Amino acid sequence: MNIDAHQHFWLFNEEDYGWIGEHQSVIRRDFLPETLLPIYKQNNIDACVAVQARQSEKETRWLIKLAQQHQFIKAVVGWIDLKAVDLAEQLTHYQAFPMLKGFRHVLQDEADSQFMLDKDFIQGLKMLAEFGYRYDLLILAKQLPQANELLQHLPQLPIVLDHIGKPSIETGEDFDQWQRGINTLASYQNAYCKVSGMVTETDVNNWQEQDFNQYLDVIFNAFGPERIMYGSDWPVCLLGGKYEAIKAIIENFVEKNYPQYKQAVFGGNAKTFYQI
Repeated sequence: MNIDAHQHFWLFNEEDYGWIGEHQSVIRRDFLPETLLPIYKQNNIDACVAVQARQSEKETRWLIKLAQQHQFIKAVVGWIDLKAVDLAEQLTHYQAFPMLKGFRHVLQDEADSQFMLDKDFIQGLKMLAEFGYRYDLLILAKQLPQANELLQHLPQLPIVLDHIGKPSIETGEDFDQWQRGINTLASYQNAYCKVSGMVTETDVNNWQEQDFNQYLDVIFNAFGPERIMYGSDWPVCLLGGKYEAIKAIIENFVEKNYPQYKQAVFGGNAKTFYQI
C-alpha cells in the first residue's frame, strides 16, 4: 500500500482559513476527496492520512465523516484541546471512530515559545499515549529546542515531526542549528519524521530538486529510513508545483540513496506509525 502520510481537505472560507493569503490564489478554493482521488490514481498512491487544517473539534468530526465516506482515507489526524478538563471523556468518545489515529496542534503559530512545555499541555499529550493515539508535531526550526525538551517528558507517545521541522530552505541561514536540533530529536526512538512541506519553505517558483538534498541527507542520516514517511502536504504543495513534481523530489532521492527502503518510506512506515 502506497500511502501519502500528510494531506489536507477544506471547504475554503476566509474565517476558517485566514492563513491562506490573497497571493496564494491556487489554494484559495475547495479541496475535497473527489479532487484528490484522480491525482492519487495517476501517481500510484493507494491511501492517505488526512491532517487537520483548522483548530476546532468541528474539523475533527468533519474529517472522520470524510474518512467514513471515502475508503482511501485510512487515517485522520484531528485537533483536540489538550488542556480540556474533560479530555479523557472526549478521547473515550473518539474511541468509537477507529480511523481517528492522532491529533495535532499548530504549535508553529503560538507566540509563546514555551507553550508546548506547559504542564497541562504535556499532561494532555501523556493522555493521548494512554489512549493509544499518535501526535503530529508541527513546529518551526527555531522551536526545535523546546520540542526536544518536550520529548523528554513523552517516552510513551509516538510522535512524528511534520515538514522536517520547517527550516528556511530558501536562505539556508538556520541550517546548522536545525541540523543539531534534528539530530537530537531523532535520538528519541519514539520520534518519526515526515519528508513533506519542503517546497513552501523555499522559493516556490524557482526551486530545483537538488535544493533539498542536503536537508534530506540530514533527515535520513538522523532518523534512518525506518522512521521516515512521505507526505505531499497537498493541496498546500500546489503552491510549488504539481503533485507529481513534489512526489518526485522524495521518490528520486530514495531511489538513488535508499532503494531498498522505498516501500517503507512510501507506505510501510506510515502504516506502522498510524496503525493502519
